[in-house]
Amino acid sequence: MRIVDTKGQLCPAPLIAAKKALKETPSGESFIVLTDNQTSFDNLSRFLKDNKADFQVSESGGVWTLTTTKTTSDVVQTKAEEYCPSSISHFEKGNFVVVISSDKMGEGDDKLGHLLMTNFIKAIKDLDELPKKIVFYNNGVKMVTNSSPVIEHLRDLEKMGVELILCATCVSHYSLESVVGAGTVSNMYTIAEVMASSGNIVKP
Repeated sequence: MRIVDTKGQLCPAPLIAAKKALKETPSGESFIVLTDNQTSFDNLSRFLKDNKADFQVSESGGVWTLTTTKTTSDVVQTKAEEYCPSSISHFEKGNFVVVISSDKMGEGDDKLGHLLMTNFIKAIKDLDELPKKIVFYNNGVKMVTNSSPVIEHLRDLEKMGVELILCATCVSHYSLESVVGAGTVSNMYTIAEVMASSGNIVKP
């Protein structure tokens, strides 16, 4: 049975994942959604009820398990974000991609450059509209390691639904395979496709 693990994710990410699973699951078949957030559980329950899906709930150790059976071929709700409380910000995304190619921002003093890049990434979370994706290549992949000063901020952005894409060649070049702390390691074709299809590219 398909398991949709949304533990650690904030609205609307669990709803988007559940909607995708509901859309892809044939009528009469089942899948499981996991969440460790009370608000997400409440929103998921409303979403599944509104889409006429049968589901059974169990809870253990703060994790809710929703075993869901699709009963209709139609997905009624098209906007999962509508189930998020208005008090939860940062689920709106703009038509832009952020590209980070260095662990420093600008030219000049390296220490200042590191600080500026750190502050830039932290500031992304406060934007009225989040980027659709953030791409990391060359020295920029170092910002997504477990020891990075912004790794928790990047994980938060993932929870908000922002996709982080890392250059596989770059991760390998710097021997970072075992310390990547977030995101998806991907190839240059995917990176080129993401950048080419973006309405705008922001490069600090």
